[in-house]
Amino acid sequence: MILRALLALLLLAVTATVQAAVLTEGPLSVTVPESVGEGQVFLVEVSLQNQVETVLVEWMGRATEVTMTKRGNVFKGELLLGAGLGTRHAPQTILVEALRPNRREMVLGKIAVTAVAFPEQRLNLPPSMVTPSKENLARIKREQEQVNAVLAVASPRKFWNFPFLRPVPGEVTSAFGLRRILNGQPRSPHSGIDFDAMMADPVLAANQGRVALTGDFYFNGKSVFLDHGQGVYTMYFHLSRIDVTPGQHVERGHLVGLVGSTGRSTGPHLHFGLKILGQSVDPMPLFTAGGAFDRQAKGGS
Repeated sequence: MILRALLALLLLAVTATVQAAVLTEGPLSVTVPESVGEGQVFLVEVSLQNQVETVLVEWMGRATEVTMTKRGNVFKGELLLGAGLGTRHAPQTILVEALRPNRREMVLGKIAVTAVAFPEQRLNLPPSMVTPSKENLARIKREQEQVNAVLAVASPRKFWNFPFLRPVPGEVTSAFGLRRILNGQPRSPHSGIDFDAMMADPVLAANQGRVALTGDFYFNGKSVFLDHGQGVYTMYFHLSRIDVTPGQHVERGHLVGLVGSTGRSTGPHLHFGLKILGQSVDPMPLFTAGGAFDRQAKGGS
């Protein structure tokens, strides 16, 4: 199990060797990394010797259930988590509970969050795109409250599987975590990935899930939010057309819309984002077919 967890960690965007930790309490065993970089995603493995009603994981102030399935003589489950942009570079607590009618097992551990060097980009944009009007600020606040309410839901059913599908085939034009300076003013770091694409190119769902929200937003333009379960959400921004409706179930590769340049955008492209329990993390490691996450999910070593 330790070897498999180490292979999963090879996909993290750090070059240093990362060790795995195995936390145990009675029949409950949990494998986590000892450290993770800011903005990076990681895999948690849970193993139980016997079935329980519910397994809960709490991380960074949020909690979700783990879907457990019988594999051989034990019950196993996996969960994606992440240390989002802006996470304090210090040990963070992870809590895992296996709940039974009259008993519970609990493990508590620490995962160190380390600094990552992100690149910087300077852009000159029309002043109205950098400093919104009073009316637009009110709109932005309403839209953010709407999005936050959707992302606050961690549905217990796990829909996602490895690997995730690149929503468009184009190259990355703006990397995750990019520190942006707009008209000389520092702005929030880039919380997703910009993919090169042509106007009206198809945009595909990165994984199986449910359409949680669609809309036309001030910054993000025409947008689709997919709920993949356990607090995992993918986001597709600046679309020219939306081809799904809220509540609709989609399979991996389903058409969700067409590439555009709506919202705050300087040209056609796709902004793709990944949030896990509210944490903005880099999705790139999840796209690797046959990679460590994929092999682990298939029971490889």
